[in-house]
Amino acid sequence: MKSQKTWEIDGELWLNCPVCGAEVKDYDICDRCGWQNTGETNIDGGPNKMTLAEAKEAYAKGLEIY
Repeated sequence: MKSQKTWEIDGELWLNCPVCGAEVKDYDICDRCGWQNTGETNIDGGPNKMTLAEAKEAYAKGLEIY
């Protein structure tokens, strides 16, 4: 997996959501698309029931991310 650019604000790590690009705290749920960045990309299960690839495809089509 390609490493993401991160930055720190007030001691908290931030990054761009890997699905929609919105700024989000690391390991938080994206307010724009609902993806939780866990650092895992190709698993289904855990907080995200889709793989990252499935979530990106769904977001591009305007479908719900779950």
